[in-house]
Amino acid sequence: MNVSDIMVRDIKTAKPDLSTGDALEYMKAMHIRHLPVVNDAGEFVGIVSDRDLKDAAPSIFDKSHEDFIYVPISKVMITDVITALPLDFVEEAAFTMVEENISCLPVEEDGKLVGIITETDLLKILVKLTGASLPSSRLEVEVNDESGHLCRVTQLINEHKMNIQSVLLYPSPIDNKKKILVFRIQAMDMRPLLNTLKEEGFHVKWPKDLELGV
Repeated sequence: MNVSDIMVRDIKTAKPDLSTGDALEYMKAMHIRHLPVVNDAGEFVGIVSDRDLKDAAPSIFDKSHEDFIYVPISKVMITDVITALPLDFVEEAAFTMVEENISCLPVEEDGKLVGIITETDLLKILVKLTGASLPSSRLEVEVNDESGHLCRVTQLINEHKMNIQSVLLYPSPIDNKKKILVFRIQAMDMRPLLNTLKEEGFHVKWPKDLELGV
């Protein structure tokens, strides 16, 4: 999945001379937290967030506090902005946001702003990729970090004529020699599958209750 598949294309932008007060009002009205700034040529020149504006505002006890709302956002916007390309992979964009501790990533193409992704967009994709929003049952199987286990468990699920909605694989948090296979399966009763997995020596971590019942 590429950044272009999830980025917001209807971007709300501002000009550099917009006042901080108007920028805050605009962001509040549009229900957005980040406001890319473009010049008259449509070139992306910076970005401000509601937090940037609030952090830059003087204390209410400072005499300049009331004047701050008239300061152009060009004075407080971030110009050294990390951006993504439309064909970047989503997981690489997410890694960049985590590493750089940033909550949004403008997307540029040929010097033009073409989209933006935020933490919320990534959470929506996580829900979609894990199949959590679909009617399904969760299956977790702990396996040794060796090739072939994913294929075998998938084969057993198929033999029970169950449809897999999603598959994830992550390292065990307590044993670096093991991995956890996480499936979302369209099935109301997984007990026959759990029985088969148990017979083949697989360790089912979830569902725990059904595992005890087989």
